Amino acid sequence: MKHLKLKHLIFIAIAAIVASCSSNNNDEDTTATKPVLPKKELRGVWMATVWGLDWPMGNYDSQSQKDLYKSYLDLFAANNINAVFFQIRGMADAFYDSQYEPWSKNITGDATQKPDYDVLKFLIDEAHKRGIQFHAWINPYRIATRTSQSASFPDLDPKIPKEWVKDYNKIRIYNPAMPEVQSRITDIVKEIISKYDVDGIHMDDYFYPALDADEKINDDAEYATYGSGKYSSVEDFRRDNVNKVVQAIQKVIVDTKPKVVFSISPAADNDNNYNNLYADVVKWSQEGWVDVIIPQLYFATGSSASSFNQRLYWWSQFTYKNALMVGYGLYKFGDPTTGDKFQTSDDLKNQFDYAASKPKVQGSILYSAKSLLDNKVNIMDVIKKVYSHPALPPFLGRTTVAAPSVPADVKINGNSIVWTAVNGARYAIYKSNGAGQMANLVAITSSTTYSLSDKGTYFVTAVNADNVESDISTLVTY
Repeated sequence: MKHLKLKHLIFIAIAAIVASCSSNNNDEDTTATKPVLPKKELRGVWMATVWGLDWPMGNYDSQSQKDLYKSYLDLFAANNINAVFFQIRGMADAFYDSQYEPWSKNITGDATQKPDYDVLKFLIDEAHKRGIQFHAWINPYRIATRTSQSASFPDLDPKIPKEWVKDYNKIRIYNPAMPEVQSRITDIVKEIISKYDVDGIHMDDYFYPALDADEKINDDAEYATYGSGKYSSVEDFRRDNVNKVVQAIQKVIVDTKPKVVFSISPAADNDNNYNNLYADVVKWSQEGWVDVIIPQLYFATGSSASSFNQRLYWWSQFTYKNALMVGYGLYKFGDPTTGDKFQTSDDLKNQFDYAASKPKVQGSILYSAKSLLDNKVNIMDVIKKVYSHPALPPFLGRTTVAAPSVPADVKINGNSIVWTAVNGARYAIYKSNGAGQMANLVAITSSTTYSLSDKGTYFVTAVNADNVESDISTLVTY
């Protein structure tokens, strides 16, 4: 009995010492209580510049352009949006000084006039200041449009060889069948990623053109020159022409700046992609030529074949070696021609809820920026709720990257949480909701200190440039 009493007293003494140390250090043992990290998400907005749609909206002086862009980014940052997909090349033009194509006339109103500031550098720097990724959105083939065959196309810029061009009733394009064109598009991508610190290269659904009913693709001569005897059909020839560009873009990214993410946003109907635009998106996914596929699911929820639900269900089944994200058509909300479900914001919430039920979905991209400013039928109320907490973008790299070190010496100093720096990292600050429970991401910062406003238990992780996250730090209570 004496031995049992002695052991009991020793146990109490040790427990008291441990409790005292824990109280003094304001720490908790992470092995005893480990919270769950929330899912990583890319949350982006498309910013269209063709015809000045979202930017610069007809503003041709630099200060107005800068102010408009910064107001967009401030709105994004305030609503925990972490990426902008900015259209820097919509009509074989450029938002930077290019050796291959003219300046975009949407900047100054005149394609021959150079702007008085480095537009693309400004756009990227302002995004990065706010912790927002910048994805450079380009259109591979489109050069110009016109209202009808009787109208004239703009004069072709001298940088673009006229023998590389095809004209149709309403669109002028680079000829997708020509090896010189395929090389030109790849060279343009290399120029962009070599000169500028973009986080991604992005293309939408414009590949071979969608023509009027009385037109057909005029490529008999090209098929005879480049495809005869090599393909079973001209359709396979066209698809392979696009495949070559997609594959070459990925290769030039990997060879030049492998951290750059390559994403494509196809039309929602993959039969249309395959048979009319000659975009074999499933093959790209199977081969791993594209890092992210973002189908444009601009439909209301429901059970029909063309509903948001059924389209997303299809894409979820045909995702292989790429991340899957959802393109949302914000522009339809509040438009009286788009149907009853788009006349309130309720269906936007339903769309987000359905996407959240699909484990493969790793993000959302909103079309387009102006719709957030217009805020028709109060769509921003939904976005504020869905994006109520910050989110870390997912790792979208092609190879395994080691996680950074865990932040050390985490402690509370007054009303701030502080920690020791991890080389080359930024940091995520979380508030714990208990063992086994989903923690709340409070902030993402490059500093090694953060001011806290709410009482609770917190921890920190380090995040490297590839968005790979460390294990959690010691928990501390404020």
